[in-house]
Amino acid sequence: MPLSRVRIADGCVGGREHAMRVLFVTHAYHPSKGGVQWLMQSLAERLSAQGDAVTVFTTVAHRCELFIDSRQPRLPVGEVTLNGVRVRRFDVFNRLTWLRLNAARVAHKLRLPGQDWVRGLYFGPIVPGLRRAILDQPADVIVAASFPMIHMYDALAAGCASGRPVVLVGTVHPADPWSYDLPRMYRAIRQAHAYVALSDYERDYLAARCPGARLHVIGGGVDTEAFASPAAGRAFRLQQGWTDDALVIAMIGRMTAYKRADVLLAAMPAIWEALPQARLLLAGAGEAAELRKHAQALPHPQRVTILPDFDERDKPAIFCAADMIVHLSERESFGMVIVEAWAAGKPVIGSRAGASASVISDGEDGLLVQYGDAAALARAVIALGNSATMRQALGRAGQAKARRLYDWQVVVPRYRALFNAWVEGKGA
Repeated sequence: MPLSRVRIADGCVGGREHAMRVLFVTHAYHPSKGGVQWLMQSLAERLSAQGDAVTVFTTVAHRCELFIDSRQPRLPVGEVTLNGVRVRRFDVFNRLTWLRLNAARVAHKLRLPGQDWVRGLYFGPIVPGLRRAILDQPADVIVAASFPMIHMYDALAAGCASGRPVVLVGTVHPADPWSYDLPRMYRAIRQAHAYVALSDYERDYLAARCPGARLHVIGGGVDTEAFASPAAGRAFRLQQGWTDDALVIAMIGRMTAYKRADVLLAAMPAIWEALPQARLLLAGAGEAAELRKHAQALPHPQRVTILPDFDERDKPAIFCAADMIVHLSERESFGMVIVEAWAAGKPVIGSRAGASASVISDGEDGLLVQYGDAAALARAVIALGNSATMRQALGRAGQAKARRLYDWQVVVPRYRALFNAWVEGKGA
């Protein structure tokens, strides 16, 4: 059946009317939560709404822990349609975890030949039948995300075998060599028709290891209009019982160790000494028990709010309720939280580590502090807390940057133009 033909001005090559058949291959997809899941869902739904025929191949994972833990919940195998996107979920093999992990550790420690391949068997997802399904699926372009997951190699192999272009969105985290320093991955990136890096930091890391690779920096996207919701922010503050003079410091993101909430918690006593009106908000998916334990040991635990697993629809209100956002992770290829904070008009404090330093312009749209330095973080928070003028200036600059570079109306046409260039045989 012929595809409907629509005009998509920013994505057209030579002004022709056309639609593409796009196959996304990703390890997890909505309702699974995560940065990659959100990026793939956002691209898939927006391309579908513009007239492209979009299919997603993914796994039954609700959480990626399923790839190594058979006790984790599974979504149903089979096909569903979500917001105009056909989604096909495949089952995974997740047994022999102890053997897979220890084989990977030994092979890595001894630097045995093929040790990166053995590590991949541990990372997963091991998806029987996926490569064959990709080969059989009609598509003009195959888009796969993300490393170190081994479905990336299935997507690349199937694309090459069928003569179709493959675009990889790897979201490589250079600070995690166990997961990402993989010769096999570097070879795949060189072989792909195109690779999308989310930041200059990720691109520069890969350029040094993947000579000849076709690297493109696009970045993640955000609905800047939706995040400009001051009224929703005020309502959220009222719900939390925060007074108008409360200074809300927020860390928003998955509750995992590498996000470095421990550094922010360690900085809070000094912050409270200078800014007794400060309130701390920790919000995101994951296990909150350890954070609650650390918060209870602080001088003023009643000034800490922990909000796990909030509804995605509440995110703009949460960002708008804050006076500043702290983002300390070094294991990021981009840092979507930074752009979401900017979209809400909020200043960001990040680390001079990972992608943050390539996204934030220090002193212009945010502040950068030494990675892991709680004292330096406290000084930056206190400086922002004492100056509403600085907070407003950094927030306005960040908001302008988000609208200029990261709004979906900018980002989606850039992705689509890249996909289309290869479909039309004009990729480079």
